[in-house]
Formats: sequence, structure tokens, C-alpha cells
Amino acid sequence: MPLFCIFYFTDHLDRANIGNAMLGGIHKDLNIAPSQLSIVISAFYITYILFEVPSNIMLTRTSPVLWLSLIMAVWGTVTLTMAFSSNFEGLLTCRLLLGAAESGYIPGILYQMSCVYKPRELSLRIGCLFCMASLSGIVSGPLAYATSFLDGKRGLHGWQYLFIIEGVPTILLSVISYICLFDTIDSVSWLTDEQKEIQHLRLAEGKSDADNRQEPITFKTLWLVLTDWKMWMFSMVYILSAINITSIGVFIPTIIDGFGFPVLTSQLLTAPPALVSTFMVILGGALADRCKARAPLVMAGFVLIGIGYLLLLTLHNTWALYGSLFIIPAGIGLQAPAVVGWSSINFPDITTRAVAVAAVVMIGNGGSIVASFLYPLVDAPHYHFGNSFNLVVSVLGCLFSGLTGYLLYRENCRRDRVTSIANDSGLSLEEEKATVRNNKINNYLV
Repeated sequence: MPLFCIFYFTDHLDRANIGNAMLGGIHKDLNIAPSQLSIVISAFYITYILFEVPSNIMLTRTSPVLWLSLIMAVWGTVTLTMAFSSNFEGLLTCRLLLGAAESGYIPGILYQMSCVYKPRELSLRIGCLFCMASLSGIVSGPLAYATSFLDGKRGLHGWQYLFIIEGVPTILLSVISYICLFDTIDSVSWLTDEQKEIQHLRLAEGKSDADNRQEPITFKTLWLVLTDWKMWMFSMVYILSAINITSIGVFIPTIIDGFGFPVLTSQLLTAPPALVSTFMVILGGALADRCKARAPLVMAGFVLIGIGYLLLLTLHNTWALYGSLFIIPAGIGLQAPAVVGWSSINFPDITTRAVAVAAVVMIGNGGSIVASFLYPLVDAPHYHFGNSFNLVVSVLGCLFSGLTGYLLYRENCRRDRVTSIANDSGLSLEEEKATVRNNKINNYLV
């Protein structure tokens, strides 16, 4: 988990730095028009979406450690290369390659975590993992502020130093990833045979051998995922959440700059809201595990996000507007572990789960493409359209997450009745266990 957290920190830092580079003047230095800048931002998410499922298929057919370490090395190299982009075409190419490289990382580590931890243990760990995204927000602003003082050194702009400082460590961490991570529990050298057996027994509780067995991914697997209503509902909630997350994650420096603060001050002011988000992500993960309910947390998160955007639209005082930016990250942090972890614990066997998680993240990240076009520089300084759009999205997100929770609850009740009938029919113990496994979604997942 500490390694995954460090690696995900670099993942999010390298994808979201375009927002700080915008404030640092990358569009002026490369003569990029506002419409082209939106294309550059969205380009990342286009290849990110297209390559997510193929990447997870590669992960299951090769060594997970080798694959995750390889794509980390690639995106670190691309981040470094972005520092030397000289025009729109070069920057666009780098963003496309960055999206392709990073596409499989989040679904990949979620898949790996689901193979090591029980469903009840995932949400808090996912919360710890995703608080790294918030921590990257705390670091990115001050880091961009610091690199601004290097502007002109050795003929490079400040935003170029930003890409260099973030790209080189990622490449080095990919080597550490290959050395320190493991594919399966059985391959861990520092665990005894007894400890490995305990872990196998721990994960096998309530599961059949079929649940734990890795099967080849076939067209039948893809069909089962695509025809499962849960996948589409989780994807819809993810899309709406992704719009809110990307709008703040990428454009918060731009939004703060619109309040009238100086550029360097705007870079620094991005850090405090990210600190709030970090705390709320951990709280959201802990509550999801403790309360054994995800839908209410997701709904509450969307409500907070909606309140924040409503304040952005109605307030006029500079510091009051800035204060509303603490409410939005709080809502995002509260719901993030539940939104992301919902799909990873609602599919039975690990093969279907690998494809389903990647599919949900792939479809859901379509929301990030939408968000890329919500805050064009021509809408400065108030960005009414982007804020209004996010307000509507938060309302829809609350409705869809509530509907998803209700459908899961109704399905659980139906499967409870099937289980009760099986118990009354005089089945053997093994037959009864099989019926329960095949006919019940875990109640606490609602």
C-alpha cells in the first residue's frame, strides 16, 4: 500500500500538471489558442479511455508487476518529453501518449488490491490511495510556484522545469516498482509458507474455487460485463463524478486566477483546498467500510459539490469565492473511495472483475473529456458556464447514485428470497453455500 500510494501520487501529479502549466503561460509560449488548449487537455482522456480495457487485459495475460512498472516508465518519459514541446502538435502528441500510458494504472492497482484484500477492507485503503491525488494537489501549486523562479535559467521556461522535475522521479520510481512489487502472494519472499496459507484461507472465506480462479478473458467475459446493469449504473455515477473531479483537479488554478489574485499567489492558493480533500478522502473511505453503505456517501458528496458550485455562481467577494473551493473538494473527497470501489467489489470472479473495473473506469472517464471543455480562457474571469454545468452534474449525480443504491438494495432483497427458498428446500450444506454465492450480492455494498 505505501508503494501504491507513492506511485499513484506521481500518476496524478503528472496528469494534472497541465493546469499549473497553463497558469505558468505554456499556451503563450507555444502560441496555443484557447480552443487548442482545450483539445490538448482532453487528448489525455481520449487515449486514457481507449486503452484502459486493453491495458487490463495485458495485465492479466502478463506479469502485473512488469506491466505496471513498464507503463510507469513510459508515462514518466513522456512527462519529461513534454518539457521540450515547441508547438501545439508536439504537446498534443505527448498528452495522447501520456493518456495511453497511464490508462491501465488505476484499474490495474485496483484489480491487484482486490486480489489481496477482502471487500470490507478495500474502501479505507482506496481512500488512502486516492488521498494521494489530493496530496498531489497540495504539492503541485507550490512546486509550480518554485519553478517559476527558474524561468529563463538555461533558456528554459518555468513550466518546462515543472515537467522535468515531475518526470525524472517517475522514471526512477518505475525501477523501484519492478523490484519491490509482487504478482501474487505466493511469490513474496518475505512471507513464510504459513503466512501465505493464512492469506489464502482469509480470502477464500465465503468464496468458491471458481471465484478465486483466474480464467482467460474471452468474448463471453466481455459480453457478461457489457450486459450487466451494475456496470452501466456504476459507469454513469463515475462519469458524473469525473466531471466534477476533473473540473477542480485541472482548472482550480484557472478558477482562482479568475478571482483576481496574482498568478504566483493563485499557484500557492491551490494547496489548502487540496488539504481538505485529502482529509475527506480518508474519512470517506473509513465511513464506507464502517457504515457498509456506499450510496448515501456518494449522494452526500454530490450535495456538497452542488453547494460549492452554487456559491461560486452567487457570491461576489473574493475571499468568499475562494472559501467555496473548500466545499467542492470536501464533497469530492467524501465520495471518491465509494465511487471508485463500488465496481471492484460487486463482481464475483476475478476475471470478470478485471474487465468490469476497467470498463467502468474507461466509460466513466468520458466525463473528464467533457470537463476539459468547460473552462475555456475566453470565459474568464467568472467561468459561469463551467460552474453552472458542474452544478447540474452534481444534482444528476445525487439522483443516479441514489437510484443505483436502490437497485442494489432491491436486488439484494430478491436474492435473499431465493436464498431463503434454497434453505427451506432441504439442500445439502455445499449446495446451500453454492446457492448463496450465486444468488446474493453482499448487502453491505448498497
